[in-house]
Amino acid sequence: MSEAAATFWNQRYRDHSAACSKIGYGCDLVALARRGLAMTGIDPSEEGQHMAEARLAALGVKSVTLLRADFTEAQLPESGYDAMLSHRTLHLMTEPGAAGRFAGRLAAVARPGAVVCIGTRDLRDLDPARMNSHHHGDDVYEYSDRPGHVISYWDDDRFHKTFAADFDIVALEQASELEASDNPVPCYLTIMVARRRPAGEAPPGTSGRKRRRSPPRP
Repeated sequence: MSEAAATFWNQRYRDHSAACSKIGYGCDLVALARRGLAMTGIDPSEEGQHMAEARLAALGVKSVTLLRADFTEAQLPESGYDAMLSHRTLHLMTEPGAAGRFAGRLAAVARPGAVVCIGTRDLRDLDPARMNSHHHGDDVYEYSDRPGHVISYWDDDRFHKTFAADFDIVALEQASELEASDNPVPCYLTIMVARRRPAGEAPPGTSGRKRRRSPPRP
């Protein structure tokens, strides 16, 4: 994520910390750590890290390491993780080549057989009435009423082109959740579940791909 994006999210966390306290950075860490997992959380935003630290301390959750960094540049152990979760962050990687760098770093730190779950905005979430095209690419848009909030929308083909070199994609499912507690409108996502393929192993055929679609957006 760029410095501009980190600055944007620092300000957004400051402006919405109370409204977003139940959905902001750190909630997934708490839920997974309470299931006995040793977690590492990464965010480029100083405000986001402070929010997570406060939430973890208030709830007495200790099996979490927090890093303030860009994931692609963070000091992480090679093949060091059994599972990786990225929820509503991939669509913020809008600069040319950013998604490919993310996928490459993900492959480097995930152990062979590691499970990866990524949730990101898909094309159902694109609202042409609110969005302007952006110079980062054909699938990238900026909110006209939220300057600096730039979104890159995903479809199935893009998931396969980006991740299939190193991951076996087990499922791509459409889902939705509320955008935020202070903006309770649907946020439309595609959830990818994939498994890290051992280095040197050829990708399988397409017969193992699974897909379940939710009803289209009204």
